[in-house]
Amino acid sequence: MAERENIELFRNSGITKRIVITSLLVVMLPVLILGSIKVFSIEANSKVVIFLGNVFLLVGLLSAFFISRSIVKPIEKIRKKISLFISKRQVQSFTDSGEDELSELSFDLQKVFEIWNTEIGKIVRKQKERTEETVKVVSAQNQYETQLILTRSCLLIAQKLNTSFDFQTNLKTILDEAVKTLNIQWASVLLVNRDTLEMSVVCVRGIEQSLLDDLAEDHYPSVKLKPNEGLSGMVIKEGVPLIANKGFRDPRYKTFSEFRAKDEKIASILCAPIKGADGSTLGVINFINRINPPFFRNEDIPYALDLCTLASLVIERNKLYDSLFTDEVTGLLGYRVWRSFFIEEAARAARYSQTLSVAIVEIDKFNSLIEKTSPDFGIQISQEIGKAVKRCLRDIDLGSRVKERYYLLLPNTDSSGSVFLIGRLKELVENSSFSFKDNTYKVKLSAGIASFPESGADPKNLSEFALSTLSKIRKSAQARAAVYEKNT
Repeated sequence: MAERENIELFRNSGITKRIVITSLLVVMLPVLILGSIKVFSIEANSKVVIFLGNVFLLVGLLSAFFISRSIVKPIEKIRKKISLFISKRQVQSFTDSGEDELSELSFDLQKVFEIWNTEIGKIVRKQKERTEETVKVVSAQNQYETQLILTRSCLLIAQKLNTSFDFQTNLKTILDEAVKTLNIQWASVLLVNRDTLEMSVVCVRGIEQSLLDDLAEDHYPSVKLKPNEGLSGMVIKEGVPLIANKGFRDPRYKTFSEFRAKDEKIASILCAPIKGADGSTLGVINFINRINPPFFRNEDIPYALDLCTLASLVIERNKLYDSLFTDEVTGLLGYRVWRSFFIEEAARAARYSQTLSVAIVEIDKFNSLIEKTSPDFGIQISQEIGKAVKRCLRDIDLGSRVKERYYLLLPNTDSSGSVFLIGRLKELVENSSFSFKDNTYKVKLSAGIASFPESGADPKNLSEFALSTLSKIRKSAQARAAVYEKNT
């Protein structure tokens, strides 16, 4: 510390001045001593001369050392700062208490470093602003692209919904698109019956759809629903969507044993309400197990609500369609609608040489059965047979009912295929029992089948041919019954 103070003290003058003064002192010292010897007539032998010479040499060396240290030491400090800046781009402030050229250089270098820090700070701030702006632009672009994808998805669903009036087909269209767009494992639609407070699964799509694909619509599982019970109950009561990223571990989640899917499979769920035109909640759509990212976000809710709106349109349109175009008892097509489809299919079969069949099925002795029981019992039987008809028909087949007769339109089906289908239908119906006032009744069916081209060259006559065949079968059965009664 003392050495540093001496050096700094030695630096109170300029480098040139220090060197000149020191050189003069070193030169003047022996001159003064030799002059003093001559003036005062002091005898100086060789030993004295040698001693004085060593003293002069030592004084010169010490002077040179201190001068060099006063120059080299500040230079080393400056070089260290410059080396640190060159190697690591780090700027460290420093001060120099001297008053020579090196202190001025240190001051100038410090100014350079300050200017560097200021300019670099400006550059860093501008770069940060540009980066933030870029992030905002990219984020906005990503949001725009995401919104565009979701909008296109909804438009694609809407386009597909216009191609079919089938309730299940349209719900599957919505859920299939949801599984693909949201990148989830599966989705399901549950509708609520306000009178019984029961919630029923009506459609499931995704990896779990096989759990319910083998069931008819009216055999889907249903559960007793209490207001505010479970996620679905809360959504139905409040009418707002809920996210449960803990899945079945969420305390709001309620287990329903009626569902076949195991609760442990549900890792995350988004439950959104399906609202009708009057604002009432018709049911919910459950979006289950998001894959990437592995959780649902608030950004997913608007798209989920859009899908619920489309599902609501499907439900409302299905109700309107049923009221306008379907048989109220069986849910099959009204006969006029069925007849228009028959004309179209007949023209298509003739144009493209495709097979087409028409089957007319009649309940044997239906009027006498009603007379024995009641019209309400007849409606019950018609409903069950209508369900059996739906179960036997394919997606492309169409069925209708007029009183005790059922009209079946079977595109791309020959006579053997029609016979097989009617056999399945007779087996389902004739093996069933119907109860009325503690009495059990069974019904039998008769069917007339006509197929193009086996039954004639014009497929437009298939309905008449099938009716004629049914009439012949009925007359033959009546004749056999008369012979049996006569013989007995």
